[in-house]
Amino acid sequence: MSIKQLLHQATSLVYDAGEETPAPVKPGTTPAPHVAFNLPPASFSTGGGAAAAPAMGSPFSVPGTTVLDEKVYATVLAKTNFNTTTVGKAILRYYDALEGVITEQNARFKAAISQAQKLDGVTPDQVLATFDQLSAALSTDATAFQRVADGVQANQITARQTKITTLQQQADSISQQISQLQTEVASETANHSNAVTQYGLAQSRRATEIAAQKAQVAALLRP
Repeated sequence: MSIKQLLHQATSLVYDAGEETPAPVKPGTTPAPHVAFNLPPASFSTGGGAAAAPAMGSPFSVPGTTVLDEKVYATVLAKTNFNTTTVGKAILRYYDALEGVITEQNARFKAAISQAQKLDGVTPDQVLATFDQLSAALSTDATAFQRVADGVQANQITARQTKITTLQQQADSISQQISQLQTEVASETANHSNAVTQYGLAQSRRATEIAAQKAQVAALLRP
């Protein structure tokens, strides 16, 4: 059974036969919220066995092994804390005032709601509507956070991934250009070396031929 269902039962103020309704207790100086009053819904005994499973479909679902950062949780709690609402504060005053008077947690909570109804005019619908408002506030906060998260992802992650892809493409292109140039250098080096060698051979041969021709002509020119 959920906390909302528990509150619905509590605000009906139906007590078992023979159970004495506690006399109204006027609130004094409001003490700090009692730890028991702010326990998670699973802590309330509803007789239903296992606690209800968490809501599905959240865009922020994380693996069950992930450890919650309490500082992050505290920021979310601060925006959706029942204890800080007008209705929550009214019930809390009586809940704390009943400490030591009623020891059983559920009975104490019911009695606190009863006192808030009688002395502060808090209605069951107001109590349940407060939780609806907290759910709406949580949804609004989640939407705002998602916008921020999307912006961070686009500016800090996706932009860098795009830059990496661009640089990788440029690097691949440069690598291909280097490879092509290396092939061309090897080919041109071979061609250059062959040209120099062939010219040297041709020049040497022609020099020998000219010298021989000169000697032949010189012999013919002698008287």
